[in-house]
Amino acid sequence: MAFKLLQNELDKWAASSRVAEFWWRDDDAQKPSVQLDQLLAISDKHNVSLALATIPDGVQAGLVECLGGRDQVYVLQHGFSHQNFAPETERKMELGWHRSGTQIKTQIAAGFADLQTLFGEQFVPAMVPPWNRIDSRVVANLNAAGLKGLSTLGPRKQVFPVDGVKQINVHVDIINWKQGRRFAGAEACEIQIASHLSAKRERQADPQEPTGIMSHHLVHDAACWDFLDEVFEFLNAQKNVQILDVSSIFTP
Repeated sequence: MAFKLLQNELDKWAASSRVAEFWWRDDDAQKPSVQLDQLLAISDKHNVSLALATIPDGVQAGLVECLGGRDQVYVLQHGFSHQNFAPETERKMELGWHRSGTQIKTQIAAGFADLQTLFGEQFVPAMVPPWNRIDSRVVANLNAAGLKGLSTLGPRKQVFPVDGVKQINVHVDIINWKQGRRFAGAEACEIQIASHLSAKRERQADPQEPTGIMSHHLVHDAACWDFLDEVFEFLNAQKNVQILDVSSIFTP
């Protein structure tokens, strides 16, 4: 695709000698799969760093082997079990305040320890809450568990929601969840990207927050894969675009 809208926005960034920063986060990793292989192939093809939000509970050793030796692929903590504890009257949430604080903190700590042991230096101590939802009281306890980062969906309101925890969100969801878990559409995704860049340029959103692209490899259709391939090819061809290495983005 031509990415005319996005090109126009990046031209405005170039006119003021600004570099547009991006990062890539994929959610729900837990084990090797054909879909994960396809995701990693895109990362390799375009030399793009990838953050895999990984579910600690039930994570398979085969995932460690699959990611071994990949120096631009990193693991983030995706809750603990990706289990919904909210009542039916509320939106799904694992890290809400629907259980005791002790239960929540115990699971977060256990998940942290497991991922750190399994993945070592590939583990970036940042929390990606399932469904991108987390209670502020849980956020307040992340640093005590060893977590230094937080990533949800939408422009962040502040860099550090609590001391010692840096927030870097995603802003582009390539999946349409309400209409059959299918590709949201190239035009819709391009609008999401360009809109966040425009908001940063006009200082309606934090200009220092990199624009995050979010994918979910396990539910991708062919159009999702095509878009990821095309958008990273396009971004890599731009002189004023930098796709950040995940290992450093949550560093204070």
